Amino acid sequence: MSSRASAAVDRALDKRQRQAAADVERILVAAATVMERTSPAAPRVADIVAEAGTSNKTFYRYFTGKDDVILAVMERGVGIVMSYLEHQMSKEPSPVAQIDRWIRGVLAQVGDPKLASISRAVTRQLTSTPYSGQEDLQLTQPLRDLLYGPVCESGVDDPARGTDSVYTATLGLMRRQLSLDEPADAADVEYFVSFCLKGLSAG
Repeated sequence: MSSRASAAVDRALDKRQRQAAADVERILVAAATVMERTSPAAPRVADIVAEAGTSNKTFYRYFTGKDDVILAVMERGVGIVMSYLEHQMSKEPSPVAQIDRWIRGVLAQVGDPKLASISRAVTRQLTSTPYSGQEDLQLTQPLRDLLYGPVCESGVDDPARGTDSVYTATLGLMRRQLSLDEPADAADVEYFVSFCLKGLSAG
């Protein structure tokens, strides 16, 4: 194939990829909106399609069904949180300060009304999907991986267990506060961060 022909093919593929990315983003935003509006009831594909202003054909081109798009919404949310955490942690030179930022950054989601509302809706839906346990762990794995680096650098004897302990406790507190529909008290956050850091230093 000539270079001009190859370039023509590349342009056509690039256009399709941009269209596909736009379609998927529109569906994910619509799904999050519908889940937030209908929670705790499960969203209907018909409502997501209507909110996105698209068609069933377009929806099923990218997703196998309701459960698939719920997981995709959570994955997208984890990506947004990851970007925020990476930015916050990059401000700190020491691993202990980076761990501190990670904990506070995860808990900060509850303090943002919009993020909290979406996170609460998605978490409720996950408990009703057939993938709830294992899929949840897989989707949030990047958050654990981000924490593991500074925990290792902090000199903890067993960084894997230390990471798991802080990760599990922090996500547990975040989800408890989401279920209560309120952020943790500032004094409680300070105590929790101090408790986690002392626990790591003791390990």
